[in-house]
Amino acid sequence: AGFITPVPGGVGPMTVAMLMENTVQSARRFLLRSQSHG
Repeated sequence: AGFITPVPGGVGPMTVAMLMENTVQSARRFLLRSQSHG
């Protein structure tokens, strides 16, 4: 889990991109699930 630990320069761009991707996927799944229930 070394890639999760922030490097001295700060969080790497790839880590931020992965976090954003996960957030978008979670939000999309949540919205789709709430819409299907009407």
